[in-house]
Amino acid sequence: MLSLRTGVMLAAAGALVASTAAVAHANTGDFNVTIANQPANSVLAALPSSVSLDVAVSGLPETVGMYALHCKVPANPRSAPTDCDSAEGTLAYLPAGTVRGGAAQFPMKINAEFYGVNPNPQDGAATPQLVDCRADTGNPRATACAVYILGAGREASNPAYLRVFPTQFTALTKERRNDTLRVNVDGQRVTPSNTPDLIEGAAVPFSATLGSGLTPTVSSDNCSVQDGSITALAGEGTCTVTVMSSGGKNVKPLIRTFGFDLTS
Repeated sequence: MLSLRTGVMLAAAGALVASTAAVAHANTGDFNVTIANQPANSVLAALPSSVSLDVAVSGLPETVGMYALHCKVPANPRSAPTDCDSAEGTLAYLPAGTVRGGAAQFPMKINAEFYGVNPNPQDGAATPQLVDCRADTGNPRATACAVYILGAGREASNPAYLRVFPTQFTALTKERRNDTLRVNVDGQRVTPSNTPDLIEGAAVPFSATLGSGLTPTVSSDNCSVQDGSITALAGEGTCTVTVMSSGGKNVKPLIRTFGFDLTS
């Protein structure tokens, strides 16, 4: 299993353009997915604010890849969702040919709150939007969020591989505190008055630590952040680093952006 990252494009924006009722009639073959032993269209109910559930796949042809992602249900359920969780462990991709025998099982983290990003952006990166899956939809038969399973590549628009799992979370019982964030670059804390320049091609140590102990999600443009380091990808302009946290039982979600000047 590989984790998806912010900005990785799904093969087709129309892959999710189908109602769950239509999918029920379109299923073919032996392909099946369950989450926490529940079949598709079952509500994953009474979930805590953050939980890891087992996703089990069977009957997936070796020529077909698969995506799994947790998203806000759009106002028009027939439309493709554009606000999906991108935190560590919340997006999964099974490349074609990697599921030997057609069966696989992996954990998927599901958050009640997250900063949603478009998995298939058409006009560049957009500002992440806070999604609260506990929000009242006004329809007791509908949930604010759902896990979407869909085929990859040329099978992205094939309804035979589309499965939907509505998610329902328990209410919060107490006020949560704000989280804190500390970002270090090359051993120095980054502050508004202390933001170091980044030199093209030079990797320097990078860390982002939340006071809550939760693991943040880090994305960037014009620079690469991975394996505990940050590297400028250009010799001029600005690199923007975005740090997000989905929050938890005791702390609120968090999002912060940092701008670094690039030099050669």
